[in-house]
Amino acid sequence: MSQPPYAPATTLLDYYREHGISPVRYEMGDLNAHLDRRDFLYRTLGLPPTAFKGCAVLEVAAGSGQNSLYVASRMPAVYDLVEPNPVGLRDIQAAYAGFPLPHTSPRLMAEQFESFTPDRAYDIVICENWLGGAANETALLGKLASHLAPGGVLVATFVPYSGFAPNVARHALAQRLLDQQRGEMSYEAQTEFLVGVFGRHLSTMPAMTRSHQDWVKDSMLNTAWLPVALPLGRVIESIGPEMEALAFSPSFDVDWRWFKTGAGEGRRLNEIAQENYLANLHNFLDWRTTRPARPAEDNLELDGKFQELHAAVTGWVSTRDAEGRGQIERALGAIVQGLSRLDPDLSEAFGEALALWRKPEIVAEELRDLPKFGPLFGREAVYGSFTRRR
Repeated sequence: MSQPPYAPATTLLDYYREHGISPVRYEMGDLNAHLDRRDFLYRTLGLPPTAFKGCAVLEVAAGSGQNSLYVASRMPAVYDLVEPNPVGLRDIQAAYAGFPLPHTSPRLMAEQFESFTPDRAYDIVICENWLGGAANETALLGKLASHLAPGGVLVATFVPYSGFAPNVARHALAQRLLDQQRGEMSYEAQTEFLVGVFGRHLSTMPAMTRSHQDWVKDSMLNTAWLPVALPLGRVIESIGPEMEALAFSPSFDVDWRWFKTGAGEGRRLNEIAQENYLANLHNFLDWRTTRPARPAEDNLELDGKFQELHAAVTGWVSTRDAEGRGQIERALGAIVQGLSRLDPDLSEAFGEALALWRKPEIVAEELRDLPKFGPLFGREAVYGSFTRRR
């Protein structure tokens, strides 16, 4: 596979340390609702509550630690959390200080995963919303898998280009807005300015779990955010042939082979998962809708347009030149045309973003009030579970 031209100005960790932030905190007013969401997620991935009991679990890039509370309450025998961000480490300690349920106290490893050398293999390894498609990060996917015991399960996230596309377009528009204000706003002022623009968009999502401020800091202001794009095929390639797909959330993987014949057909679960993924690439584009599966070749043609947008925005945020702006305009135009055959409403939504991008200056209120693009968010972060066969 060809390697995309990622050239982020910083790493995620550098960005978080520079601003003294950990913008991944969940709104925790209702602890039971949070734990129920995690329970639903893990069940979907083939890990019911009893799967964690008595196991050795590793979680990498634990962030605020709030997601780990569910796993800790399932009483694993060992629970190791790797998190190098000092703000994240403080958040983890605070989360457990106030956690009222019986739980396994985790061991905190204040180091980067690149240098982490555990003294054991793990039954379950978890890594959410960190690694993307750059070569050094896909290598770390392989390292995650290498810490699994035979029969163990890796839980990781990936980001399809189609599901990423609405927020990639938002990122470009946000950066244009900031360019118009450059030098006049502090970091916090930029955050509040963009919250005022995108808060109306975010309010259309009833299950929003982060504050609008954290979302803006992590995805609209973050110079190291774009490289999180990561298709399923690259995940499968990176974790190695000894790993097999188990389940996904959202669940797009369908396999009608019967147990008496499935193992003897010679087709591995990874192949089946990739076929289903390609047939459903269009269903990651808008979280509000699902459509019947499509031929893979049709979706690959459409997905190529989303990849072109991602590459154009990634290049332009580094150069800020007229050529890059033109590439983004052409990529958005190709998406508008490609979606016109699939869904005219989605085509019009991207058409609104394109019309705004073409203007010499972007008016914040116009971006805030886009009627069709405003509510458009993709199924951006997809969870997968994978098992080690040997």
